[in-house]
Amino acid sequence: KIEIGKRIEAADLLGQVGDPRLEGDPRVERDNWVTIPAGSFPMGAQKKSKKGLNYDLEAYDSESPVHEVALRRFRIGRFPVTVQEFGVFLADGGYSARKHWLADGYGKFSAPENWEGQRKYPNRPVVGVSWFEAAAYCSWAGGRLPTEAEWERAARGPEGSRYPWGNDPPLDPSCANYEGIAHPTPVGLFPKGNTKEGLSDLLGNVWEWCGDWFRSYEKSRQENPAGPGEGNTKVVRGGSWINFPQGVRVSYRGRSGPSFRSVDVGFRCAGGQV
Repeated sequence: KIEIGKRIEAADLLGQVGDPRLEGDPRVERDNWVTIPAGSFPMGAQKKSKKGLNYDLEAYDSESPVHEVALRRFRIGRFPVTVQEFGVFLADGGYSARKHWLADGYGKFSAPENWEGQRKYPNRPVVGVSWFEAAAYCSWAGGRLPTEAEWERAARGPEGSRYPWGNDPPLDPSCANYEGIAHPTPVGLFPKGNTKEGLSDLLGNVWEWCGDWFRSYEKSRQENPAGPGEGNTKVVRGGSWINFPQGVRVSYRGRSGPSFRSVDVGFRCAGGQV
């Protein structure tokens, strides 16, 4: 068993010499997409009834009520978007390509925060990007940000688990990067935390922007929900390297203004009809 610090060091070195998982243009089809079949699942969590769906003693009110969601088939990135991949977008003039940007975001930014510092770690998730930058990258790459419902379905896996790896909480640091490691880690470093469908880093490491404006849940069944047409804050999911264990659950919801940038907020892309 290799100590986590040594594993991070080795993975960072791989990124610096050339991580084969990230080779090539992110716009070209690679093995870094996972297809999620169409289906329904109970979204959210509640702590009022132990016999009810998605009972979770740690659930917040914003995670309720639990409601059924039906989704079309979609695909989602195996990993959060990395510094290396974002660098291709930057080098290709992504910040000046107006067609990829919503009007409110175009021209506000020219690179992620601390970009030169981030470039030293190519296979870590890119951070310091606003919702606008994340959405523009996804458009450039031929995709979009996942909806909140898609993100939760992907994180729960085909069996609707409380965590990507199952129903047992992360009692040790082998499943996710949270509360202990003081920075993002190279993608895919915690395989015990993968979903059965092969998705990595859905909990911990970095918060991930979703496409939706934040709103309270409704009890009624929903089909392919994409959130309201307007709002003040966008959804972020998954928790990060800063978070406490209660925030590292698939139903936990966060939100920030679309221009917000932070050292622990990144994103992954999705594709297919909403």
